[in-house]
Amino acid sequence: MIKYIVFDFDGTIADTFDHIKEIVRARLDDIGEADFELLRSEGIKAVIQHKNISMHKLPAMVLGVTSQLKKGKDIALFADMTTVIQTLATIYRLGIVSSNSEENIRQCLEKYQLNSLFAFVYSQSSLFGKDRVLKKMCQKHQLNPAEIVYVGDEDRDIMACKKVNIKNMAVCWGYNAEKRLWALNPDYIVTSPLQIIDVFCNKESQWHTNDSSI
Repeated sequence: MIKYIVFDFDGTIADTFDHIKEIVRARLDDIGEADFELLRSEGIKAVIQHKNISMHKLPAMVLGVTSQLKKGKDIALFADMTTVIQTLATIYRLGIVSSNSEENIRQCLEKYQLNSLFAFVYSQSSLFGKDRVLKKMCQKHQLNPAEIVYVGDEDRDIMACKKVNIKNMAVCWGYNAEKRLWALNPDYIVTSPLQIIDVFCNKESQWHTNDSSI
């Protein structure tokens, strides 16, 4: 039985893609819109190969982008995500895993009066693998992977979940395009936020629970 729905933050709940574009452009002068489309459709490895970015420089660049992202204060949620979170919180326990700072995330949630609906926000860099982050999350919060569905917007989210035996839902409005997400064979894929409610709250769904006390 699914008890926890754990969300990625940037690109899943929060619309921060334009902010990330600005940060990346400040660090890579020759990156253009076509490169970001390549990122969405083919993944980060394709961009690295296309731009001939040294793998030795990649960790520092990723950490730099993450550091700048944590400084962003004016974060907007995707349309209908407030409704999605409020609805799911009546049935499931909710959590967030992100490389963004807990302070930043909590401030954003508080602005939308959603902060109290999340049982935890786990902030951790995924530079060395998101599967490791998910394992640490389960250990820290004493979670059973079999009772979790992870909702994310990237191909690496799907791959990480498969490694640690966590069910996953891919969303198509974030950093990777729908075709790229389908290629990784997620457990479920949605093209709009309100579809998340349909999946988790539909009595015919494999993930639906009648236990409102969990």
